[in-house]
Amino acid sequence: MSRVICVSYAWEQRKAVDIAPLQRGFDLPKNKMKDGKYPVVMSNGINGYHTEYKAKAPGVITGRSGTIGNLHYITSNYWPYNTALWVTDFKENNPLYVFYIYKILGLERYGTGSGVPTLNRNDVHDAKIFIPKPEEQAIISNFFRHLDNLITLHQRELEKLKNIKKALLEKMFV
Repeated sequence: MSRVICVSYAWEQRKAVDIAPLQRGFDLPKNKMKDGKYPVVMSNGINGYHTEYKAKAPGVITGRSGTIGNLHYITSNYWPYNTALWVTDFKENNPLYVFYIYKILGLERYGTGSGVPTLNRNDVHDAKIFIPKPEEQAIISNFFRHLDNLITLHQRELEKLKNIKKALLEKMFV
């Protein structure tokens, strides 16, 4: 494993709106969606592909209505759907770092509504966040991405082992 070196600049406290503001996605009726290469990102993730995009990659998207708090990091141009909120401007911040910041912020706690959970971006925009310089953001986000990759790898290995156990148990009691 490589050594992580922290640059340790002073971190600034800023509002979320000054780091990476969110905006409501765009309408796209099902009968207007044409099968293409650009993901259509809804509140619960990618739910189809379209021939056009509204936002350039990379993208950070979360649910605005229905499923809130689940964040998605998109590495290709995409269409943020109207049930989602998307970062419109990273303001020179590392996009992957912004993804992790919004993940840590716990957007689901800003949810309102009794029947269908709704996320008001203005509530999120007022959240105060400590943020380092972009150089340190890159180091931190790469470290977290590495951890996410390790977790995924171990989850796959765990699933394989569970399947082996299940197969052996079934053979044992036949």
